[in-house]
Amino acid sequence: MSDSSTTALDRKRPWLTDERELPANMNWLQTLFNPTGTSPRLHFTRAWTLLFMLQLLVIILPWSIALIFNSAGGDGQPIGEFGLFATPVVFIVTTLISYVIHSRRLLDAGKTPLLAIIPLIPLIIGLAVFMMTAQGQSAQYDKRFEMRQDYLADPDGFRAKQREEREKAKAEAEKKAAEAEANGEAAPSQAQGQGRRGPGGPGGMMNFEQPLPPKAEFVLKNALPPMQMIMILLSAPIAIWSLMWVARAPYFGRYPGEKEAVQAESGDRRPYEA
Repeated sequence: MSDSSTTALDRKRPWLTDERELPANMNWLQTLFNPTGTSPRLHFTRAWTLLFMLQLLVIILPWSIALIFNSAGGDGQPIGEFGLFATPVVFIVTTLISYVIHSRRLLDAGKTPLLAIIPLIPLIIGLAVFMMTAQGQSAQYDKRFEMRQDYLADPDGFRAKQREEREKAKAEAEKKAAEAEANGEAAPSQAQGQGRRGPGGPGGMMNFEQPLPPKAEFVLKNALPPMQMIMILLSAPIAIWSLMWVARAPYFGRYPGEKEAVQAESGDRRPYEA
């Protein structure tokens, strides 16, 4: 039996030469929730994998189950809605925990913990997109609510007012089209179908007889998907950075106790490993 096998700290992981990296020495609570401590590489990658799997499951699992229910003739909408609301919550929680594990790994590697802010960028941008979208959706809901109240108070008067507005809009569109044609210009695109707009938007799609959903539900259903998409797209390159740089710093493939690592710590490091 070779010396390497007899002196290995972990026979399942013979490459480990730092006792701190042994899985038995990992404190999950400290690793996930204490940003002031330190975490060796193996502990960081285990925590990172846990967070990644949670994000992956909350995206794929509800959508897959809802698809199966719908394909079988059932109603998968409640499951899909659960995924819609659960995904941002899971992403927010895991992103905050990701800041903690990155901070610990960077401190352990002797790097500035300010770099741990990078995983928070998708969350910050996603929240900004959510707030802007939510404000627009809130205003749209208020407008629909007022229109429905007017309709319920006087349905005939409301329809007459809508017809008058459509006829007026149609007349203005035809006038602009005629002026453009007389000037030899192309007719404005908004002139087409202008008179077909009904109450509530294009084509009169809003049914004023049907009660509106709660405002919070309406706003969240329309504001959460853009936030979710932004966070997913921005998290992908950051995940690559985490695995290729943060998880490998400062030895980049070499381990404490090896001759190369000792030389690197003494200052004999290659420029790309700085």
